Amino acid sequence: MAEAAALILRVLDKHLSGPATIRLMGGAALTLAYGLDRATEDADLLLDDAEAQFLVEHCHFGEALERTNKELEPMGLYLSHIWGPEQQILTPQWRETCRQVPRLSGTARLKLEVLSPLDIIVSKLARADDGDWEDMRYLVLHEGLAIDDVINAMKRAQVPDILKETYEQTCPCIEGLLRAM
Repeated sequence: MAEAAALILRVLDKHLSGPATIRLMGGAALTLAYGLDRATEDADLLLDDAEAQFLVEHCHFGEALERTNKELEPMGLYLSHIWGPEQQILTPQWRETCRQVPRLSGTARLKLEVLSPLDIIVSKLARADDGDWEDMRYLVLHEGLAIDDVINAMKRAQVPDILKETYEQTCPCIEGLLRAM
């Protein structure tokens, strides 16, 4: 099911005016970098302000994004969520633990990174619905993560104020599910 995510990124690559590094999170990261076979209709990005500004100034990212979404709209695909790290639940080491993704065929400009498995897991604590739990479970099993390491990452995570209440409600439930695995 990585085809949809790869298509989104190929179309974006086509519309960029120069080389660009982007960081994937969510379903696109899971399908392209971690081999999860599930549907996704979008690609979520995590960029800090300096990275986003560079893309706008040097790669005409705003125009590329607009053209990408227009081209993908008939297929029900899109690239729209561009999060800042301050808007996500992440471990303090999130930046150092990102992984490079091999260049996708059909792309010349895009260099891809994805969040680490632990950061994808803690980022999903913002919602933690059934689909998020299945993604978390998959990463724990696929990556051979120790449950204690996952729980420690959850406890160390930096949580934006707007997500604190949800995080505090979600953590005990997810911790219980993890310990029951």
